[in-house]
Amino acid sequence: MAVDKKKYKAGAILATVFFISVIAIGIACFSKGLRTEQLPLSSIINISADLFSMALGYILFVCSIVDLSDNEENLNYYLLMIFTCFVSTFTDEICWLVDGKPELTLLNGMANTIYYMGAPVLAFLFWRYVVSYLEIAKERIRKYNIGFAAGLATAVLLRVLNVAFGFYFYIDPDGVYHRGSLYIFSNLYTYSTIILTIILVVIARKKFKRYQVVILFLYAFFPLVVGLVSVFSYGLSLTSPVIMLVLLMMYCVLNVVQNREKSISDRELQMANTIQEGMLPHVFPPYPDNPEFDLHATMIPAKEVGGDFYDFYMPDDDHLVVTIADVSGKGIPAALMMMVTKTLIKNRGFTDYMDCSKILYAVNEQLSENSDLDMFVTAWVAVLTLSTGELRYANAGHEYPAIKRKGGRFELLKERHAPPLGCMEGIPYSEQKTKLDPGDTLFVYTDGVTEATDTHNVLFGEKRMLEALNKDFNSMQGLLDNVKAGIDEFIGSAEQFDDLTMLSVRYNGKEG
Repeated sequence: MAVDKKKYKAGAILATVFFISVIAIGIACFSKGLRTEQLPLSSIINISADLFSMALGYILFVCSIVDLSDNEENLNYYLLMIFTCFVSTFTDEICWLVDGKPELTLLNGMANTIYYMGAPVLAFLFWRYVVSYLEIAKERIRKYNIGFAAGLATAVLLRVLNVAFGFYFYIDPDGVYHRGSLYIFSNLYTYSTIILTIILVVIARKKFKRYQVVILFLYAFFPLVVGLVSVFSYGLSLTSPVIMLVLLMMYCVLNVVQNREKSISDRELQMANTIQEGMLPHVFPPYPDNPEFDLHATMIPAKEVGGDFYDFYMPDDDHLVVTIADVSGKGIPAALMMMVTKTLIKNRGFTDYMDCSKILYAVNEQLSENSDLDMFVTAWVAVLTLSTGELRYANAGHEYPAIKRKGGRFELLKERHAPPLGCMEGIPYSEQKTKLDPGDTLFVYTDGVTEATDTHNVLFGEKRMLEALNKDFNSMQGLLDNVKAGIDEFIGSAEQFDDLTMLSVRYNGKEG
């Protein structure tokens, strides 16, 4: 899901104020400590590393907000990881500044408690980050999410209880921090969650590129190593700076490299869109020297490229062939299938335009033969004889066209459906006929029109489409504009999920 930049603007401003204010407080406290007391070398090193980590966290936050990801949920978890590590780093600095000060025992205990909470929260966020990156369906991962969330709640509760029982750490009467007898178990949830997340990465490695797997392993490896070292030694607290550096690596690799690849992909999609648009006729009126008919068509893809197409051409001076079709699926595969199908139908249309059923039968045989693609094409093909108004047409699983007789209203022209193209070989298609009188209008469309959905998942439907068609219009373009306006008003802010393709023809008849 695309990220709405406006949505993040206010939050980004508030977060910026928070980051800068906390960094300023951290620098001021460190400066005061250096001026008023003799800080141990270990404290100076740790606090300097913490300030560096906090500054890096703010830079990462700004870069992430400026770039924004295509996956809003994934971006949210990454930002929460930065925020959690930032807060942990600040509380670590406070711990080093107030350690050994009896009058600040309460602050020392609170800061250490918050610092201890950072590790399990970061581990849980790392799990959610990977899951959202993989875009695993919530139903499939729900029980695991519940388990990890329950573990996190337990880990946080134990840290709160530690204030009273001191099994992880305690502050003595002199204000000095000491590790408790169960300190070694304080990161049990953290390490377990990270290891299980890495197992998920291994299982789903085919969905990752190699550099993505490497960077996720590094995120798990370095904090685990630093954490294990800290279990057996005390004096340097580098976990937060290490995590922030790995978050920087994640940003550089997973965001910057990915965005570069996305830019290349976007350019390729733009080229595909240009090629696709070039294959569709888009000059209207298409045949100004043929006053027997007026015609207009439009195709609005749901993505950069779509699977819908329309086509029209005159194989001789007295016949107009009209085609509209919808390829199952979206994106590049559907666009490729669309171009192949359009070419096949047009090639057959120039030779078999006297029988629409032959056109569909021949194309279906070609698409079905040795086809391993799980794709099919609904299509409606018609041939209008300009001298008589006879309309012959055949339907391969497509939407019913709508017809308006002169002086009447639009109604659906319901006819026998046959299966879509590409389903199986040997399908017989039947041709049907009707007659257009001067002033009659034909409207054909794809299911993106009737299945346009509003924010309540209600379909636009055939009834609303007919209501839009029956509004006043002065041209074929005006007719299509009425339908598009009706859809836009109906769906409101809802996202367009399917291509919108429409074509209208008014038969004027022969002069004289």
